[in-house]
Amino acid sequence: MLARIACALLLIAGLPAQQLPQQTQPRQPVTTTPSQPTASPTSVPQGNRIAGTVVNSLTGQPVPSASVAIAPITQGADREISKAVTTGTDGRFSFAALARGKYSLMAEARGFSLQYFEHHDPFATAIAVGPGLDTEHLVFRLQPDASIEGEITDDNNEPIQNAMVRLFQSSTEGGQQKTLPMNQAQTDDQGHYRIGHLEPGTYYLSVAARPWYAQNGNPHRSPGHPKSEPQATQDAAALDVTYPLTFYPGTTDSASATPLQLTPGEKATADVTLHAIPSLHLQIHTASAENAVLGRMVFPHISQRIFEGYLDSVFNAPDSWVAPGVIEISGLAPGHYVLEMPLSTGAGDKGGGRAWYREIDLAGDAEVSAADGPGFASISGSVFFQDAHVPRQASIQLTNPETGETFRSDITDRGEFDFKSDDVRPGRYIIALENVNGFFLQRLSATGAKVMGRTIEVGSTASVRISGIASRGAAQVDGTAIREDEPFSGAMIVLVPQDPANNAPLFRRDQSDSDGTFTLPNVVPGQYTVIAIANGWDLEWANPAVLQPYLKKGETIQVAAGGKMQVKVQVQ
Repeated sequence: MLARIACALLLIAGLPAQQLPQQTQPRQPVTTTPSQPTASPTSVPQGNRIAGTVVNSLTGQPVPSASVAIAPITQGADREISKAVTTGTDGRFSFAALARGKYSLMAEARGFSLQYFEHHDPFATAIAVGPGLDTEHLVFRLQPDASIEGEITDDNNEPIQNAMVRLFQSSTEGGQQKTLPMNQAQTDDQGHYRIGHLEPGTYYLSVAARPWYAQNGNPHRSPGHPKSEPQATQDAAALDVTYPLTFYPGTTDSASATPLQLTPGEKATADVTLHAIPSLHLQIHTASAENAVLGRMVFPHISQRIFEGYLDSVFNAPDSWVAPGVIEISGLAPGHYVLEMPLSTGAGDKGGGRAWYREIDLAGDAEVSAADGPGFASISGSVFFQDAHVPRQASIQLTNPETGETFRSDITDRGEFDFKSDDVRPGRYIIALENVNGFFLQRLSATGAKVMGRTIEVGSTASVRISGIASRGAAQVDGTAIREDEPFSGAMIVLVPQDPANNAPLFRRDQSDSDGTFTLPNVVPGQYTVIAIANGWDLEWANPAVLQPYLKKGETIQVAAGGKMQVKVQVQ
């Protein structure tokens, strides 16, 4: 475990003071040789110290044999990674002879994934060390891992193996409440699954599978095929079945799914029974009969909208050419689908971009034509970098806040970009520069689309040309969170831009450290309001309606280009 913590220390050593690396996969426990027990306070050298006790957040009991580590994160501090200890039976830890500055503190133990001190989202409270600061009585409350397991069975109570079990978490993502996938597992030959190393929170569970006996091909429906005998047709229908995407405890509608509210250390059970239903068939007339004749097998991508718009790929739906220019997708259940058809234009083409898309509510067998579907938007443009060359690896990013889809295009050394390899549907997108070394979008305009702040409204089959001017001179806002005239640790700090609904890239966020201080780097010049909230980590901090009561008590500031400023903010 100490080796893993050392790796984590190396990862965060170059990060801003309070922001942690985001983790998309659970960390697995490893076995290492524990270090010697922490020396007692009387035997350690004199100087700045970080000390305290690791306890189980659920029971309050000390956690023995926990691996605890620190890493300096203050600019100019010693970057050597040499501070890692193992707690004794009393859960105590201590680090001595520390230079003045700020340190990230982290710990893990058997049954407790790697965690940072007072962590929230990608932030944590750093420990400020120096004269007059009490850093020797810390209580590190480790949350024990939770888990979900269960059995997936069919109508006959038989186990379903190789079912895809996906776990979605409902949380504040980008300042808005979202339900997004965070882990998955497949069932074994007994229909059993387990997903572990979970934090407390609200989760939803979905199951996708295909009946092992299903034969979704329906040859008697193909154009020009002789009709089958009645008995053969009846037998085929009995095998032409599917499992709809099913959410715990047994609904096929994500809006009706029951949330799993996990508490620290909880071992939840979630069993799901899948019910086979007659398969639906969707025929797509692609208007590309030539491709079928030449053997270029170009098939559509099909997905479902679930929760707040997330696009979930359909699991294991067979498709085939049933006639020149006609594709049939089988094994579908009733529901709302998004079809996206790749484009193939020549013998050497590999079906790069999607030629068209369509959304359809499927209640029975159906046919659609490519001629009826709208095309994807064509988006290109340029960014002029004032008084500078285009930074290497610079790119421009479009993010759909509703679906979570993100598209990225590199910016050439001439400042040009083109999303020609992406499938951008009409909708509302947030525009942001990436990898630009302190530059920011000073001005933004577009032809063929409506621009509002840092967002763009793209219409159907639009041809959009974006123009931007990037300037150097991002600023930094440092401050202190105050409550009752005392520095306040662990507050959520939000820098809110004017017109927050259309300027998501301008938000900045932090968590106040043990001395109440915080840092908001890379701030685009302009007017902002700084707010500090004691328990705001579950708030939709980018939602203007949610922000409104807090903005009234915030600190309004004017940030100049390239400058640094100090601010004191009252914690609400």
